[in-house]
Order: sequence, then structure tokens, then C-alpha cells
Amino acid sequence: MKKSKTHSKSLSRYLAIQAIFNQSFGFDQKQIEKEFVTHNDFKFHIDSDCDFDKKTFDKVFFKKIFNNVFEKEDFICGLISNHLQKNWTLKRLPKVLQALLRVAISEMITYPQTSMGIIITEYLMLAESFNIEKENNFINAILDKIHQKIEIHE
Repeated sequence: MKKSKTHSKSLSRYLAIQAIFNQSFGFDQKQIEKEFVTHNDFKFHIDSDCDFDKKTFDKVFFKKIFNNVFEKEDFICGLISNHLQKNWTLKRLPKVLQALLRVAISEMITYPQTSMGIIITEYLMLAESFNIEKENNFINAILDKIHQKIEIHE
């Protein structure tokens, strides 16, 4: 299978999802950031068909979307919860899906000038690397609805 090249922001998005996923198991936010940013601890984190170039890792982008998940946690989780069907709660979603949605929404808030098409496309591709591509229709729908809600409030 041919490996595809990916951009530094794609790597940052991928690692931010991994970092948020790690945090969901009780790991410390600052320690996770240090491991990813300072130590470039990717050896256990990258499991993808993409050829990530660690030299072009956008640390600033990673830190902004990663830390914004925590700074805006109540807002982000509220957006997700408000857009789930009545019989679903955020805690019922798989942790990796929660992490992906939280990071995607963090990026929408942190970088509102980024095209929604780019954001959705990137996170749908990343869903495949986490083996949750069967949730792509759900991810697409919820991110689109949340983006519309965010635009109204800007």
C-alpha cells in the first residue's frame, strides 16, 4: 500500500486527537503536551498509512488546538451534547470519537478563518486512521451543525 504524504497541520491534528484520547484516561494535560511537543514522542502514537514528516510538525498549531480543548471544555462539550439525539450522551460516545470531535471543534473555535470544508475533510480522513470511519456521516453532520451554531454566535 502506498503511503500518502501529509501536511504539518494534519500531523498536529492527528497528534492532538491522540493527546486528548490519552487525557481521557486520566493522564495529565501538561505532561501529555510535554511528551508530544518537547520529546516528539510519536513512536507509539502514529498508526496510519500516511507518511508523517516529524520535522514539519506544527507545534504551535498543535498546542493551540490541544490547549483550547481544555480552556473551552464546557463550551465544546456542551455543543456536542446539545447536538446529540435525545437518547445519547457525550459519555456514551467512544472515547476516540469524543477526542476527534473535541479537537475538531477546538480548531473551529481557534481558527474560525479555516474553511469548514478543510476541517471536515481532515477529520473524516483522520477518523479512518482511528478505525471510526463508519461514523463519518455522524461526524460530518455534527461538525456541520456545530459550525453553523458557532457562526451565528460570532
